[in-house]
Amino acid sequence: MTDIKLLLVEDNLTDQMSFTRFVKREQLPYHYMIASSVAEANEILLQHDFDIALLDHELGDGTGFDILEKIHKVIPAIFVTGNGAEEIAVQAIKKGAYDYLSKDMDAHYLTLLPVTIDSAINAKNTEKELLNYQQNLESMVAERTEKLNQEINQRKQVQQQLREEKERIQVTLHSIGDGVITTDTDGKVQYLNPVAEELTGWSLTEAEGQPLDTVFNIINEATRIQCENPVFRCIRENKIIGLANHTLLINKQGTDLAIEDSAAPIRDKQGKLIGVVLVFHDVTQARRMAQELNYQATHDPLTELNNRREFERRLHNSMSNAYERSVEHAMLYIDLDQFKIINDTCGHVAGDELLRQVSALLSAPLRDGDTLARLGGDEFGILLENCHLEKATDIAQSICKLIKDYLFSWEKHAFHIGASIGIVPITKDTIVLAEIMSAADMACYTAKENGRNCVHTVDASDTQVLARKNDLIWLTQLRAAIEKDRFILYAQTINHVNSPTKVAHVEILLRLQNGETIICPDDFIPAAERYNLMPDIDRWVIKATFQHYHQHQKNTTLPWKCAINLCGDSMCDKTLIEFIQQQQAIYQIPPEQICFEVTETAAIANLNKASHFMRQLKKLGYQFALDDFGSGMSSFAYLKNLPIDYLKIDGVFVKDIADDPIDYAMVKSINEIGHAMGLKTIAEFVENQAILEKLTDIGVDYIQGYHISYPEALSA
Repeated sequence: MTDIKLLLVEDNLTDQMSFTRFVKREQLPYHYMIASSVAEANEILLQHDFDIALLDHELGDGTGFDILEKIHKVIPAIFVTGNGAEEIAVQAIKKGAYDYLSKDMDAHYLTLLPVTIDSAINAKNTEKELLNYQQNLESMVAERTEKLNQEINQRKQVQQQLREEKERIQVTLHSIGDGVITTDTDGKVQYLNPVAEELTGWSLTEAEGQPLDTVFNIINEATRIQCENPVFRCIRENKIIGLANHTLLINKQGTDLAIEDSAAPIRDKQGKLIGVVLVFHDVTQARRMAQELNYQATHDPLTELNNRREFERRLHNSMSNAYERSVEHAMLYIDLDQFKIINDTCGHVAGDELLRQVSALLSAPLRDGDTLARLGGDEFGILLENCHLEKATDIAQSICKLIKDYLFSWEKHAFHIGASIGIVPITKDTIVLAEIMSAADMACYTAKENGRNCVHTVDASDTQVLARKNDLIWLTQLRAAIEKDRFILYAQTINHVNSPTKVAHVEILLRLQNGETIICPDDFIPAAERYNLMPDIDRWVIKATFQHYHQHQKNTTLPWKCAINLCGDSMCDKTLIEFIQQQQAIYQIPPEQICFEVTETAAIANLNKASHFMRQLKKLGYQFALDDFGSGMSSFAYLKNLPIDYLKIDGVFVKDIADDPIDYAMVKSINEIGHAMGLKTIAEFVENQAILEKLTDIGVDYIQGYHISYPEALSA
C-alpha cells in the first residue's frame, strides 16, 4: 500500500501525541508532518506535497479556516473540531472541507480517522478524474469527429477506433462514484453508468431512448415543484449548468434523493453541440446532517421552540421590513410568575415539563406566521408580524388568561401560575435590536411589579420603564464599583444621651464615588436591591470596615465600636458567616467591637433565618441592633425571637417628637418595652436641641443625628 502523505495542523500537544500513538499502534501507512500553527503549516506547504490535511479549528495565530482557504482546491482537508462544535463543522464543509471529526476526551474519534481519510482521498481523486474527463471529453469527441471528416476514406478504421474509445470511456464511467447520464440534443437518454442506474432506479436498457425527464425527475426540496432539468438549459444555452440548490431526485421507486452537480455540453470538432453529459451524486445524508445541525442551532432542545438566536434574527428581519414598508409589528416578552416555586417544590423535571406544556399553551392564540421562542429560563418571546398594537394587546391579554386558568398537576401537587407580559411596538422608527429587547424586558418587569399576570406596553413617556432603564444604568455602575473599589466608607457617631459629646460607637455608612461626585445611598440602593446586589455590597462593606479597623484602631486610644448595616438577603446567605470569620481572622477584629444592624422589616420577612443567623454570630461575640423599629409591623412579640442588643427607634417618630404628642408616646412606649427586655435604645434623626431634651426626659440610651454630628469619610 502506498504511503499517504499527511499534514496534521494541531497546536495541542496532547492531541498531537494521541494522533502519533494511534498511527503507530494501528500501523497506518501515513507519512505525516505536524504543524502547530498557521504560519508553520504555510511554511511546510510551500516545501512539501500532501495527499490529505487534518486541520484543527482553534490555533494560536489563527484558525483552520486560514489554511483551508488556501488548500481546499488542491489538497482534501478534514476538520477536527471540539466536541459540540457543530456550527464550525458545517461552516468548514461549506468552505470546502471534505469531512469533519468531533474530538472527545478519550480520543475515540481517532478510530474514524482511517476510513475518513480514505473517503476524502478517494473523493478528491474521483473529483480530479471527473474533471479531467469533463475537460478531455469535449476535445476527444471533437478530435474524433474531425478525423471522420478528414479521413472519409478510412471510415471503417475510424469507426473501429471510436468503438474502442467508447469502450474505454464506458469503463471509466463505470468506475467512478458519481452518476453519469448522457443524452442527445433532444434530451433523449443515451447512456447511464451503474451509479446512475442505482440512483434513478432505471436500467440502461429501460432508460435508453426515454425522455430525460422520465428517467431524471427532479423537484425543489422546499416547494416540491418540478425543477427545470439542467440538461435542457445546457442544450439551450450551450454551457455548463449547475443544479439548483435544494434539488431532489424522485427515482423510479418514488424515493427522494438529495443530489448535487452539473450538466455539460458535448461538442464536435466544429464546436457544434451533439449531446449533454449529466453528472450527479447523492448528498442525502450530508444534507440531512446539515439540516439537523441547523435545527439544533435555531431551536431550544427542551421545548423545540425557536431559540433566542433565531428569534433575534427574525426580529431583525421584521425591523427591516417595518422600515422599508412602513408596516407595524409587535413583540411580546413573557415571564412566568411562580415558576421558581414549582422548581423548588417538585424539582427541575417538573419545571421542564411545565415549560413544555406552557409552550403549547402559548401557541394557541397565535396566528400563522407569528414566531414563538424560548428566550431562556422561564422567559418566552413572541413576534407578531403585521400586527397593530391594539391587536397585540388583545393577544397578550388572551395569553394571560390562558396561563392564569391553567392548572399544572405534578404527582400529588397542583399549581396555578401566571404570566407577566411586556409589549413593544416595532415601527419604521425602531432601528436598534438591543433596545427592543431591553425595552421588552423592562416592560415585562414593570408588568410584574404592577401585580403580576398582567400586560404592560412600552411608550415614549413610560415613566416606569424609564425608571427601570435608569436602574439598569445603576446596575452597570454598581458592579464596576464592587469590582474596582469605587465605594467610600463614611461614619456617623452614636453618642450617649447623658453625654452628648461622648462617642459610644459609630455607624458605618456607604457612598459611591463617580468621578468628582459623591453619590448618597438613596440614589443607588433601590437599584442594588432590585438586582440582588446588596449581598455583594454588604460583603464589600464588611471587608473594608474590618480593614480600616485593623489599620487605624492601633493609632487611637478611643474605643472604636462600629455598626455595619446588613440587608435581608445577606442574612439568608449561608456562606456569609464563614466570610465574616475569614475577614475577622485576616484583620484580627475583636467581635465585641462589631454591631450588625438589620432593619425591622428585613428581620420579620425572614424571621427564622434572621434569628438563626443572629444566634450564630452572637455565639462568636458579635452584637446586633434592630434598625428602623416602628416602621414595619412594630410587633414587640418579634423581639422575643431575635437575639438583639440594641433597638433603634425609627427616625420618622423621633424627628417630630418635640411637637407631636403621638410620636412622643410612640417613642416612649418603644423605649420602655426595649428597656423591659434588657435592650439598649438608640434614637435616630436627632436634629435639634428640643428633640434631644425630649429623648433625655424619656430615658433613651443613645442618640444619632445631625445635631450630634454629620457623617464623615473615614480616612484612608
